[in-house]
Amino acid sequence: MNTILLCIEAATTLLLLSLTAMCIRNLADYTPLEELPAKKGDSLFILIPARNEEANIETCVRQILQQTYEDFTLIVLDDASTDGTAEIVSRICETDSRLHLVEGKPIQEGWAGKVWACSQLAERAINQQADWLLFLDADVRCESQFVDALLAHAQQNSAGMVSTFPYQITESLSERVVLPMLQFLITTFLPVRMVWESPSPAIVAACGQVELFSSQTYSAIGGHASIPHSFHDGLQLARKVKASGHSVRLTDASRLVSCHMYSGWKEVWKGFTRNAYEGLGSFQALVVMSTLLFVLFFMPFPLLIAAYVYGWAAWTSLVFVQIALIFLIRNLQQRRFGHPEAVILHPLSILCLVTIQWASWWINNRGHNVVWKGRHYS
Repeated sequence: MNTILLCIEAATTLLLLSLTAMCIRNLADYTPLEELPAKKGDSLFILIPARNEEANIETCVRQILQQTYEDFTLIVLDDASTDGTAEIVSRICETDSRLHLVEGKPIQEGWAGKVWACSQLAERAINQQADWLLFLDADVRCESQFVDALLAHAQQNSAGMVSTFPYQITESLSERVVLPMLQFLITTFLPVRMVWESPSPAIVAACGQVELFSSQTYSAIGGHASIPHSFHDGLQLARKVKASGHSVRLTDASRLVSCHMYSGWKEVWKGFTRNAYEGLGSFQALVVMSTLLFVLFFMPFPLLIAAYVYGWAAWTSLVFVQIALIFLIRNLQQRRFGHPEAVILHPLSILCLVTIQWASWWINNRGHNVVWKGRHYS
């Protein structure tokens, strides 16, 4: 029995060593976005879908209007809000001619709310001869150089799409446990360089909070209308961009853009169970990912406790190495992306992540209704 366990722990250690090397390489490739000025003359439209965002929309809009890159049109679509969202935007419109408020059409059956709103925004922008379409969520917060740097990155790399994962603002324990796992998954399991070098649509990552498209690429893939039911628009559109032969660039702009995605456990649970399974793409991917997470990144901790309780064995030293590698990965990530508390919370984060992934599969495949922003989806 000890021999079998020793072989298993040796294999686990080798896998963790490989993922540690992957993380180090990814952090070298996934470089912070350079703060360079964008080339002038291109027509940029910044597009924000907003549904009941009175707590966020004013700060978001005012920060965009204060960008160092000033040559843009900002359109906010009010998606049937029942709060003061439209009134707030309308008031700011009076102070800056670049800002426009439009009223969204009633949602059509078979559409998810955000992609329905984004599709309307894109249609308006393309009709006005947009060269670039930048979609932002209303809870995004931008430093003044952000738009300049993001557009410059797209122009310099002739990108069809550019996306980034904002720095995730966390307040509650549940947010600190779950939200830092976004960067953990990207930089631990995905060969980031292959996002822009490989033609495979399977090797891709993008965040729906920040999506920049060239108008040509967006039109070529059919835009948001090509994924009407999706709750994971960033990733699904990125897959379509690569499948169409255009390039996707993933950049680290976490120093320039942030987002308070969810507030409290209830929102964290509802938000991630809504789209986690869609992001994985298949049941086979769910099984593989949850097994890797549990075996590699959780089991070393209870095994160390078991070794202490039942007596040290030959494989125990390998468990120490595994835990050291796990903490090395998490420390490297927190040095870049913040959230130092996530290092200590790691075992709990893994349990929560695996639970969310399987709950998302259950909700999405067992006929449960998804409720988001006051809308019910089946």
